[in-house]
Amino acid sequence: MKAVPLHRSLQHTLCYNFEMPKTVEQWLLFKYVGREFTPLSKAFTTKEQAEKERQKYPERERKAIGIGTIRTNS
Repeated sequence: MKAVPLHRSLQHTLCYNFEMPKTVEQWLLFKYVGREFTPLSKAFTTKEQAEKERQKYPERERKAIGIGTIRTNS
């Protein structure tokens, strides 16, 4: 069976004329002090790394510490 070539105008058509920005997701430990968001760590590349760092805190403190994400376009 012979492959049917696409029409010349359909071969290299892109949906956009520009490159789409890439979304980068980073994880960090945080805590609310009063009503204020307070980051407790640097940003990690994976949730597992952030969870491992959270486990280093004592059990009492760990309950108040959350893991959140930061999404940025690069």
